[in-house]
Amino acid sequence: MLKITTVREAPDSLRVHLCGQFTGEYVSELEKALSSENPDPVKVALDLMNVTFVDREAMMFLCGARSRNVSIENIPSYVTRWIEQEGRCGSSQIEPPKK
Repeated sequence: MLKITTVREAPDSLRVHLCGQFTGEYVSELEKALSSENPDPVKVALDLMNVTFVDREAMMFLCGARSRNVSIENIPSYVTRWIEQEGRCGSSQIEPPKK
């Protein structure tokens, strides 16, 4: 199960918090949340601090989101390593966990 919470931090800034298991079945739901909350181009950040599992389809979504200039924050270290090993997308826009 995945909980998706959107927070408009400013008129041009949106943060999407994910909590739970991010699997392929939730990709379309997350895309809908991003598009319905984003009628105009804004800064968008995905916060994965409370994500406990990511499958391959969700990882591919994250790579695609990065190519659309969506910032990915607090990504679990195993997902960062997986992305780097796959060579699907670089790690320059992946933010390290905040301490």
